[in-house]
Amino acid sequence: MNKIIIILSIFLISFSYRLFFSDNSYINYLELREQVLSLQEENKKFLEKIKILKSRVKNLKTSDEFLEEKARNELGLVKEGEVFYHVIN
Repeated sequence: MNKIIIILSIFLISFSYRLFFSDNSYINYLELREQVLSLQEENKKFLEKIKILKSRVKNLKTSDEFLEEKARNELGLVKEGEVFYHVIN
């Protein structure tokens, strides 16, 4: 009877060690699950940024007004015959 208890105890200790302290432990599983969730959230943010950038590229390719607005605001370009006044506060 004692041998059976000892053998079962050894198995229990072995399985407990593997469950809590090995590379495939439950704690490691929880950490990896958290990493997966955070990476999924990060991917969602990047997908939104990609959608915005794709729409901006589409607008730049198709819309002359959008292109003109970009040239005026970001590059400071003016049309022929226009006068540009820059007011500094």
